[in-house]
Amino acid sequence: MVRVALLLLAGCLLSSPGWAQSRSLPASASSYAPATPIPTPGWETRIGGGIANPGGREGGLLNISGELLSPRIVPLSDRIAAAFIPRFNIGSSINLNGTRYAYAGAAWTFDISRDVFVEASLAAAFHDGKTGAIIPENRLSLGCNTGTREAAALGFRLSDRWSLVTSLEHFSTAGCSGQPGSPAPRGPANFGAKLGYTF
Repeated sequence: MVRVALLLLAGCLLSSPGWAQSRSLPASASSYAPATPIPTPGWETRIGGGIANPGGREGGLLNISGELLSPRIVPLSDRIAAAFIPRFNIGSSINLNGTRYAYAGAAWTFDISRDVFVEASLAAAFHDGKTGAIIPENRLSLGCNTGTREAAALGFRLSDRWSLVTSLEHFSTAGCSGQPGSPAPRGPANFGAKLGYTF
């Protein structure tokens, strides 16, 4: 009688929903819910601040920066392929006591996960910094008024709308020649962070 009772108990346990859920699933089935898709970048504004050119001329000065980015010119759902599709950007870096510049170009964003991304950008730029033969000791010599702006960034999505983007940007004076007797041309390299809003 005890054996029959044990066999009936075992049969009930094996046929119960809890036991069925704990058993391994076939290879074709998944026990995980589908992941939330990564938001597609739309128009985005970013504003923030940073430190100018640490360790060099104009070093330690406060920068205020702003940027506007477009959606990708071709929307793709595959994140690897989408990383090669640029977003256009336009922005500025404003230093109240040093070199200020504006730029326009393109940015490439790669999503590491839903909440983390990296970004690289390249743009044509112009500035209002010092280019003459006489350069104050505390100012950079940039040689000419045009150049390029390169930047690398690490971003964190705080929500579908808001993000925090930390970046290193550099104004390149490649191709500019300094005035005789002035320091060799060199653009600022700025560290900072921006708060972004996608709309």
